[in-house]
Amino acid sequence: MRAWWRTAKTVILALLVAGSVVLSYALWSGNLQGGAEIGLTQTQTIPYSTSPALASTVEPYEIDIRAGDAYTVARPGSAAYAAWTGLLMGLKAERPEPIAAMPSGSPASVVFQFGIPLDPSVGRSWLGDLAASVGGINCRAIALNVGPGSTCTVVYEGMNAAGKPELVEATASLPAGAFMRQAERDVAEAPYNAWSDFEGESFVPVRGRMTSYVYAFTEPSIMPLVQSFFVNPQALTRIQESKTVTIWTDGSRAVQVDRAGMTLQYEDPNASAAPGHTEDYIAAIDFLHAHGGGPSDLLGFDLVGMLTVNLNGPSFSFAQYVDGYPILSNGADYNFQTDSGHVMEFDRPLWELTKPVRATSVPILGEDALAKALAKVTGAKTVSLSTFHVELGYWPSIQGTKPGQIRLLPIDYVTNASGGVWVLNAETGALIAGGLS
Repeated sequence: MRAWWRTAKTVILALLVAGSVVLSYALWSGNLQGGAEIGLTQTQTIPYSTSPALASTVEPYEIDIRAGDAYTVARPGSAAYAAWTGLLMGLKAERPEPIAAMPSGSPASVVFQFGIPLDPSVGRSWLGDLAASVGGINCRAIALNVGPGSTCTVVYEGMNAAGKPELVEATASLPAGAFMRQAERDVAEAPYNAWSDFEGESFVPVRGRMTSYVYAFTEPSIMPLVQSFFVNPQALTRIQESKTVTIWTDGSRAVQVDRAGMTLQYEDPNASAAPGHTEDYIAAIDFLHAHGGGPSDLLGFDLVGMLTVNLNGPSFSFAQYVDGYPILSNGADYNFQTDSGHVMEFDRPLWELTKPVRATSVPILGEDALAKALAKVTGAKTVSLSTFHVELGYWPSIQGTKPGQIRLLPIDYVTNASGGVWVLNAETGALIAGGLS
């Protein structure tokens, strides 16, 4: 054999060996886009969390107050919210009776709105002494009404065991005069306009203000969080879908981490697995505690009680609240799809707010200005706000912020009966997102 041929074969063999080493390194380090690897890494444990507390997730998401023809809304964390919640928890109600319709003609009313039904297994303990007068309904709203005479009544609104709407009214141990004075003070301090719409009622401040924030946030340790979803984390396969999206799977369950979107999604198709709880809501909270926990200011909603129209909504959604307003973005929610106490899908943000870096008070749109803004973004000459449902909240964004910071922009989250969604800047009326369904 000629010397040049032997030399050529030696060079080719060396190149093949070098290429094999490079490709193997890329595969096992996760740098081969679209490749997969077996994650034989040491298991990293994540501590069991106690946040959020079950009882705090059941609290009213808002309290609607009326005195005569004037309205206001008390939001979580406000002095008015604390006062009315404390008053409700201190009440005793007597002689509960089913009624056909909500009492009319009351000079003042206060309605506590809940995102989930106050059934015996979850929310009934939150009611304290009122629990005995609820009866057999799964309560979704509690209304305090002035009258008749110098007395007050409490009305529980919800569903009975047959799944039909039902109202139960009882006499409340509350002086009507004190009730009226507190309601009148609250509506005078922060007046709202209110109108009936396809979802019930919408409330918009007459001359309101919100705070525009830039918040600092922390991120969870990814690998302990990912490994917490699997029985045998040392036998995981890692699939690098793109530079920012990674999937971890044991062949059945899967966790997707999107670093650009700052979200985590978990799926488990094994619906036949024995559930740890018979109550889906408790199962969801327990699952959250076992997989990183969440902030203490989460409030729970089921599909019926959700703030916005979501035709493909999860079984439960835990929304973050800042300054009494929800962060109205799916990427900020802790969402669960459950089946008979088994969590089949779960997604959560990969950020948790810590403290405000910058806070600016801004005026927000009133009813007339909001109607004009909606006409502009929908292309209509005029609009009737009664065909839209409006929720005030925040929209999160990391665009234009420093690393480790997130902007919370005040918004009007507007929906209609057809499933359309328009997210408007609550200060300027400019469209942030639209046409979603």
